[in-house]
Amino acid sequence: MNLCPVKIPDRATQDAIVEVLDSIVDKIALNNRLNDYLANLCETIASRYCNDRNSRLRDICYQVADHVDYDNANQETYVSTESLMQNKGGRQLASSLPTTGKITRYKAGDTLISNIRPYFKKIWYAPFEGTCSGDVIVFRANDPSNAPYLHACLRQDSFFDYVMQGAKGTKMPRGDKKQMMEFKVASSCSTKDLILLDSAIKQRSDNDSETVKLQALRDTLLPKLMSGEIDVSKVDLTQLTNNHLAGC
Repeated sequence: MNLCPVKIPDRATQDAIVEVLDSIVDKIALNNRLNDYLANLCETIASRYCNDRNSRLRDICYQVADHVDYDNANQETYVSTESLMQNKGGRQLASSLPTTGKITRYKAGDTLISNIRPYFKKIWYAPFEGTCSGDVIVFRANDPSNAPYLHACLRQDSFFDYVMQGAKGTKMPRGDKKQMMEFKVASSCSTKDLILLDSAIKQRSDNDSETVKLQALRDTLLPKLMSGEIDVSKVDLTQLTNNHLAGC
């Protein structure tokens, strides 16, 4: 059996490649740490209003029931229960699209929550419109300007604990859609806090988008740098997210 020889870069080139990849990994880690801080900020702001819970969730939002045919699903914007990540980790691309039935249409500013095993705390704030599985609940603020506050309320552990109190089923419990709308909240938050929440949520979304691009860039660069197709000495560490590199 003939084996193709593998050309291994010299030590200096290997070290230079590691430096390039480390810079990408470090930026991803920084984005994740910043997102953790921003998420905690959102939940802290929402918790300030715990002593003024004079309303119910149903008073400030509703569950979207705008259904369309399955063939409206798009890989870039479709959200399934498996594509929502545990512990409020946001969203990744779904591994597959539906092939039958109806799906739900969501809009920018909606909050999406998986209704299967609520204790996984799968939640995402939509920065764009798209479609999702019927097992994903779409919450929409009655007042669009209140969407960031609604999202902050839904992110709280106390909300997921409340949903589990009314969940049905043992192996794969599902939340009771009517019961969850009785969750106590304050009817609104201050303008100052609303602006801060909006800014924090948008920054998290931007960081998530950048992280996805950086991960793709890392995976694309490694084999090209190792093979010499891309000369590591010509890689500008300050321009790693440029489109010309991401498209290599």
